[in-house]
Amino acid sequence: MESQCYICGSKFATKKCYFCEHKICSSCIVPADVTGNHTTTKCITCDRRRVKKISILSVLKRNVFILGVLGGFWIYTVFPLPFLQMFGIKIDPTSFQPIFIATAVMTIPFLFMLFAWQKRSPNSSESTQVE
Repeated sequence: MESQCYICGSKFATKKCYFCEHKICSSCIVPADVTGNHTTTKCITCDRRRVKKISILSVLKRNVFILGVLGGFWIYTVFPLPFLQMFGIKIDPTSFQPIFIATAVMTIPFLFMLFAWQKRSPNSSESTQVE
């Protein structure tokens, strides 16, 4: 099945804009020397709007799986202790401190990863191909 270009409407949309994620044809791509990075596919609409990085909302949508894994780790490490106390099992309050520290330490790499993905475009052109 052929995809239709978002900009000009041709039926040969073989690429995907990294910034707006619309399907575009090869005639609607900004040349590499204009965008500064030959591996990032940028459409002429994003170039006219002077889009240089993706929004926080877009980063969150693209990384739903990673955020879900991080949330799962957080729930797994933080919530068992309050539930154990609720069922009458006595737990020393100092046992919460290592759990909060571990949660914070696990969160730091994921936050750096999200910010890095927002500021830099991908290094391979395979991620911009339409499947």
